Order: sequence, then structure tokens, then C-alpha cells
Amino acid sequence: MENKKKHSAKNVKASQRRARNAKIVKRRIAMLIAALVVIAAIIIAVVCKVAGVFDSTADESMITIMDDGKIVCEEVTDFSEKDYSKKELKTFIKQQIKEYTAENGANSVKLDQLKVKGDVAYAKITYASADDYSKFTSLGLYTGTVKQAAKKGFDFADAFVSVKDGVKGTSVESLDITSQKKLKVAVIKENIRVTVDGEILYVSDACTTMVDKNTVAIAQPDGNEDATQLTYIIYK
Repeated sequence: MENKKKHSAKNVKASQRRARNAKIVKRRIAMLIAALVVIAAIIIAVVCKVAGVFDSTADESMITIMDDGKIVCEEVTDFSEKDYSKKELKTFIKQQIKEYTAENGANSVKLDQLKVKGDVAYAKITYASADDYSKFTSLGLYTGTVKQAAKKGFDFADAFVSVKDGVKGTSVESLDITSQKKLKVAVIKENIRVTVDGEILYVSDACTTMVDKNTVAIAQPDGNEDATQLTYIIYK
């Protein structure tokens, strides 16, 4: 009788061990599955990043003035009435860049992205400098410090307003700006959104609308895209 009790106790303990082992195995499997899911997510994210799947694109034309002097232009245009294909568009742009870089350096202009979705064409091009942007596009753009701009002949003869936290404020005399020689300035003659790598402090009042603290939209009041005027953007 005593042997039966001992044998029964051993069976209970063995059963408990098996149950514990089963739980441990299940827990390990669950942890392994979770780890595999995380690894798979990381791999997918890396692949998508390399492929540009998650890259955001502008929904309207804009230029970004980088701190290192580079200009990134994102051009968004209506492609519904174009009498040429996406392939022909890409060939044309690449040819223009090839001809320009042959004379101005291999890295002076670079086509980063080109795609056509529905009736909209999107092109992202990086220029080595504002000078390259101006020469390639035949549009006016200058970037530098206030002191450098004055030496280049820009007289800051405009009606300026102050900007704080992306909101226009009161009018400012040009002398108040030109006396701050170390501030950065972008001078542009184009109807487009402009984003700077910094915070905008002053801006030409006419034809400008603040989007946020580092972005201003330039457009003519009557919507005439062919009409342009010199616009100053001063920032730090």
C-alpha cells in the first residue's frame, strides 16, 4: 500500500514537471515568434526605406534651402494634358542634367526622384548651391548672410514684417534688418513655397503667406503665376 502511494506521488510529480515543461516550451515558442515578428518588421522597414516606400513627397511645388547650401526642389505639375510620356519626361530631365553637370561639375545637379501618379508628375532635384539652381532653372535665387547679400548688391528696399512662431507681426524698417549682418537671407524671384533650415524672423510683406516658422508661400494676389517679384526671407 505504501509502495502504491509512493508510486502515485511520483506520477503526480512527473505530471507536474511535464506541465511545467510544457508551459516553459510554450513560453519560449511565444517569445521566439515575437522576436521573429520584430525582426521581420525591422527587415521590412529597412527594405522599404531603401526602396523609398516611406519617403514623403510634397503635394505642391516647393524648395528647401539646406544648412549646407544645397537646394532641394520638389516640383509638382499637372501631367493630364502633356503630349509626352513619363519615359520621355525622365529622358528629357536627365539629358538637361547631363549637359549642365558636364560644364558645372558632376554633383552640381542630381535627380533624386521622378514619378507620375495619375495626372500629377513629381520630380525631386537637388542642387549643390543656389547659384546652380538659378543657372539651371533660369529663376532667381540667392542665399547667404545679410552682409554677403548687401555686398552682392541687394539693397533690401522692401516692405518687411517681423515673424514670430510662424506668424506675421508688425512692419520693420530695412535698416533694422541690414544691421543684423550675421542673419541668413534668401532672396527669390519665383512663386513657390520656400522652406529654410532655420526659423524665419522677417519676410517681405507683399505676396507672402507664412505656413509655419520655417516655411513661407509666395504667390501673386491675382493668381498670375507668370508675374514675379523679389522676395526676401530673413532667418536664423
